[in-house]
Amino acid sequence: FAAMSDFPAQLNKTITRDDVKRPEVAAAASALNKTARRLWLKRMPFAVNGVLKMRWRIKWNKLWEYSRGLAYGNFQPGMRVLDFGGGATIPLFHLGQNGCEVLSLDIDEKLTAHTNRIADKTGSRIKGSTFDLTQNDAPPHWGKFDRVISFCVIEHIPKELQKKALTRLGGLLKPGGIFELTFDFGDNAPVAGAIRSAQEVGEMIEASGLAPLGDGQFHDTGERFPIDKKYPKNYFTFGSLFLKKS
Repeated sequence: FAAMSDFPAQLNKTITRDDVKRPEVAAAASALNKTARRLWLKRMPFAVNGVLKMRWRIKWNKLWEYSRGLAYGNFQPGMRVLDFGGGATIPLFHLGQNGCEVLSLDIDEKLTAHTNRIADKTGSRIKGSTFDLTQNDAPPHWGKFDRVISFCVIEHIPKELQKKALTRLGGLLKPGGIFELTFDFGDNAPVAGAIRSAQEVGEMIEASGLAPLGDGQFHDTGERFPIDKKYPKNYFTFGSLFLKKS
């Protein structure tokens, strides 16, 4: 992984295609696509939006959130990473093959089982668990993590549980650790738990107990896209947050 000494000022923002053209993000995107192709050649499927199947490449909007997460996470071999809700997704397998120790929480038993199968086949230090952090505090033996990642998961949790989950996730970071979070954003986002406004984003940051990186602000570009093929008439976007434990 390439170390990032500086973050762009507008780090916490909504999606735009130009983000992936930044050299550090483009490099991470290329690395992720190489991981996807390696899995393809080994006949190992991975999941996107909860759907597990063989894939040769990663759709641009998912590549945006994954590659920015890698580019600005400064992941290093040996780091302990907690994934919240991303069972069997490409970031887990990429981080695992690059020497991170990953605990992935996903209540979907099929995705969690597949995560563990791939970990066994590849010898990666990845463990999938169906532990539900929205309902329970983390057990003490987990300890603390260098990084926490959660890509477009929080909106699938009932609103009354979102802030509790964010508080628990923020509390699991080591000092200096980074929490990377993406989410469906906008008035027309189809999922009931989507984040609708900058005010809600601020409430999420407050619930986490962490400090936003970059210039500390959330930037909405105003761009909206039909990014979910199940809802072709719903134009919305993804938002991203990079938060640090002091």
